[in-house]
Amino acid sequence: MFGFDGSTKAIVHFLEKIRDNKEGKDLTHKEVRAYGRLMLALVPELSVDRPEEIKCLLAAMSTAGLPHYDRSFAAAQILKLLKDYEQRQFDSSGGEF
Repeated sequence: MFGFDGSTKAIVHFLEKIRDNKEGKDLTHKEVRAYGRLMLALVPELSVDRPEEIKCLLAAMSTAGLPHYDRSFAAAQILKLLKDYEQRQFDSSGGEF
């Protein structure tokens, strides 16, 4: 897709911003929802092992009516899934990544 290599590094930055936005000081609901929808479109292209869980959390993050804390929680959970996947990849490659 447009030269996208499936790396999760591209979305980690945005997820960290959302995770750290518990009080809504840096991002509005509208901005977080837009980021969520944009990242949701990329999930099929990502190199991950639990895409359905990530899609579910991104879809929830993109819905109307959630407080910033809940969107922040969803972002933190996605980051945890991505970190766990990366660690498993590292471990299975014998420490060479």
